[in-house]
Amino acid sequence: MILQKYREDFYFFSGKASDISRQLAFAAIAVIWLFKKDTAGQLTVPLELIRPGILVVLALALDLLQYCSAALIWYFYYRSLEKKKVPETADTQHSVWLERPISFFFWAKIAVVILAYYYILIFLLRTFGMI
Repeated sequence: MILQKYREDFYFFSGKASDISRQLAFAAIAVIWLFKKDTAGQLTVPLELIRPGILVVLALALDLLQYCSAALIWYFYYRSLEKKKVPETADTQHSVWLERPISFFFWAKIAVVILAYYYILIFLLRTFGMI
């Protein structure tokens, strides 16, 4: 397989992973909301769900940072090429360091969603007396 095909596969699967992690983060918020309690007119969330709640909000923030950093990085990269009068059809190479912040936010987001779901799973297993 040619390198371009591997790159396309990576973009496809990382895009899917981003979509799924975002959906899972919203689903986690829904699960946490299901277990809220109304005590004396005040809504409360079980303490065991505070940590995963914070983690899914963090995951959504990392998702935003991933896409915003990518937009900024590639904007400034293509603008620098335009200023150098590089033709639009030119085959250019960029530093791997341009991709590092984007990759960091991507993998951090995935890890945070997995960790949040670990805590939610523990909560559910305890709540239903399975551990």
